[in-house]
Amino acid sequence: MGLIGGGMLLMLGAGLYMLQLHDWEAWGLKAGLLSVCALVWVAFGIGARIPLLHLCGWLASFLVYAWLLANKTEAPAWYEIQLYWVPLSFAFGWFSWFVQRWTKPAASILFVTGAFAWFMPELYAALFAEAAGGIQLQLIVKIIAGGALLFSLRKQWIAWVA
Repeated sequence: MGLIGGGMLLMLGAGLYMLQLHDWEAWGLKAGLLSVCALVWVAFGIGARIPLLHLCGWLASFLVYAWLLANKTEAPAWYEIQLYWVPLSFAFGWFSWFVQRWTKPAASILFVTGAFAWFMPELYAALFAEAAGGIQLQLIVKIIAGGALLFSLRKQWIAWVA
């Protein structure tokens, strides 16, 4: 496991070194490299049944998405930031339900990834938004809404995550 993790980090580190070596410092090239690494991590994590690597691939793809949003949007409002991430959370939740028939470990990782995506707007606003007021209130409301949603649908999601 250590060798696999080291190899995956070496892939990312060597790629970034090669980009720097050839003076390719554009953010798009680095985002492309991280996208390729995320795709490899997800595919290898599923294929080798390494859930942590699978999760790291999805989180790296979230980093690429956040980086893309930060570079391509001009001062989005709080509701726009929510619209960037919350539908993605529901898509991962649905995909978790869809995949659970074939592989429960992948479904669990997709469910956790959806939970991460649920809270990403607040993290994105804290890191990239210029006017980051009201993050605490948004976070409290989302914790209550997410808890209520999970409690009301507990009979459905427990079956495919547990």
